[in-house]
Amino acid sequence: MLGISPQDLDSHERWAEKLGIPYALLADTDKKVIAEYGVKGVGLISVRRSVFVVDKEGTVRFVNRKLIGATFVGADTLVPILEKL
Repeated sequence: MLGISPQDLDSHERWAEKLGIPYALLADTDKKVIAEYGVKGVGLISVRRSVFVVDKEGTVRFVNRKLIGATFVGADTLVPILEKL
């Protein structure tokens, strides 16, 4: 599992430590990955909160893009997808 956002590494390290995040957070400060995955926001929102499930071969198996970060994909949605992998 990975997380990625446009904040810098120092910001990620502080956030991960504060929340006890057990997975790697990647910095996309130039927003190249954000553009490639089609999650660049509009207006004041720079990134749309999104979830991608990618298999070992690099095939995207699930996509969920949100216009705002107010909602999250639940485990009840993701667990069956992950179990199929």
